[in-house]
Amino acid sequence: MTTLVAGVRAIPGLEATLQDQDAITVFAPTNDAFANALQAFGATDLNELVVKLGGAENLQTVLGFHVVPAVAFARNLNEENIFTTLAGQQLRVRSTPGSVTVIDAAGNVANVIQADVQIENGVVHVIDRVLLPSIELPKPNLVEAATEVGLTTLLAAVTAVDGLPSALLSAPAITVFAPTNEAFAAALEVFGAADLNELVIKIGGAANLEKVLGFHVVPAVAFSGDLAATNTFTTLSGQEIVVEKSGNAVSVRDQLGRVAQVVAADVEIANGVVHVINGVMLPDLMLPTIVEAAQAAELTVLLDAVTAADLGGALLNADAITVFAPSNEAFAAALEAFDAANLNQLVARIGGIENLQTVLGFHVVPAVAFSTDLAATNTFTTLAGQELTVTAGSSGVTVTDALGNTANVVTADVAIENGVVHVIDGVLLPELTLPNVVEAAQAANLTILLDAVTAADLGGTLLGQEAMTVFAPTNQAFADLLDKFSLGSLTELINTLGAEAVTKVLAFHVVPATAFSFDLAEGVQEVPTLSGEMLTVTRTGANVTVTDKAGNTFNVVAADVAIQNGVVHVIDGVLLPTL
Repeated sequence: MTTLVAGVRAIPGLEATLQDQDAITVFAPTNDAFANALQAFGATDLNELVVKLGGAENLQTVLGFHVVPAVAFARNLNEENIFTTLAGQQLRVRSTPGSVTVIDAAGNVANVIQADVQIENGVVHVIDRVLLPSIELPKPNLVEAATEVGLTTLLAAVTAVDGLPSALLSAPAITVFAPTNEAFAAALEVFGAADLNELVIKIGGAANLEKVLGFHVVPAVAFSGDLAATNTFTTLSGQEIVVEKSGNAVSVRDQLGRVAQVVAADVEIANGVVHVINGVMLPDLMLPTIVEAAQAAELTVLLDAVTAADLGGALLNADAITVFAPSNEAFAAALEAFDAANLNQLVARIGGIENLQTVLGFHVVPAVAFSTDLAATNTFTTLAGQELTVTAGSSGVTVTDALGNTANVVTADVAIENGVVHVIDGVLLPELTLPNVVEAAQAANLTILLDAVTAADLGGTLLGQEAMTVFAPTNQAFADLLDKFSLGSLTELINTLGAEAVTKVLAFHVVPATAFSFDLAEGVQEVPTLSGEMLTVTRTGANVTVTDKAGNTFNVVAADVAIQNGVVHVIDGVLLPTL
């Protein structure tokens, strides 16, 4: 009974009080009985038991409940005995042949296992359990209550948010709708998450986990008996939750209209009440749009490109997307690789807005793929209709484009309203389709130029050039030339000038190097042509003119049409070499 002695000595003056009593009967629990009591209260030692009981005053009441201020040997007991203890509460003792039992205020029965141990001022009966008087035990805090009912996932989630446990424990009044482990498991499955860490990623990070958990807490105490048929509470997340009561059944409805049932109501805690529910409630997480996420990450060049390609609406309205978003530095490297000073020049070099749309679409997968969803090797069909290879391993995630170039994911798993963004350190290139010079001329309806090229048998020469810049006259330009020579058709022009001269005229329109308008120096420059003569080209700001050997000057009316082996500039006159 060493634990009993320690307990008595833990209360100042109690040992002396017992010794000063004229007559006492002590029902003394064994050490094993105290060990069982410690376990029942979740305490590891006597000090913890004192805390669990609500302090030294309640321990004194418990110990006093084991002492009757009179001597009662077993042989003197009636079959049924009611004693008033030093705690001021009554204790029931029953005696039958061969046994004595003691019933406490909670109805628990203790057996006397050794009776009539005589002491100086009375008698001790050794019993096999600790007797409990009627005392107000301290209510558990939220963590203790959740632990007691096995809400381990909820506790892990609360602990994962810095400062949240202390905030909940110190709140003056709370009602907690606490999801079961099974409810969290169902939420993990809905989000395609393997564990709590993955769930946090998919809902947008720790701040949104705090928002979700706060959505389960009302800063007021609401027992089920306090509820009306329909109740709207503002939660710690700042959003409203609807609680409905029908008979004894209570349900909770979240922002998405999903309903969870209260499966265990009115678990009283120190600063409020817990209702255990069978579902995880979701607030409006207010995830950013793709545009807002890009702005937050300062992906300004990507935003400019999306705006230029008029793709913003398509991305915002897509049901589900994964975006591999190049950083500004990635675009800077792409500009350098294409020898472009800015986005507009890059667009020109890759073949125009349509090809920019293809490039950007190649960075978007029409499905949601967080890094945790990836296999070791993944092949995705992008919005561009071409396949992208994504590899995931211990060193990170990489993306390989159609040309075999590899970019690294430098920031993964930025959750957005309709999917996820992964920031990458390179611009991915799909297979881009550029027209050849004939296709470009057909698209621009330069039919007379095409007829002239065919008549001069120059098609193969142009298509076979490694690099070239073509100054391509419009149909009107040819019409003006015919008028100048008072001729009625291209055939008459060929007959008048001769086939060799016409070939020289056409070759005078071709420079054997690629020169977009922005590649030209400011001012006047002489450039060689396939005719063997130099052509005068002048750039004044964004305007480009060409001057032939006869001194005629014409305007570039449509610049920078990228082709497979160079670029075409449409001009409003036919250039004449020395004839």
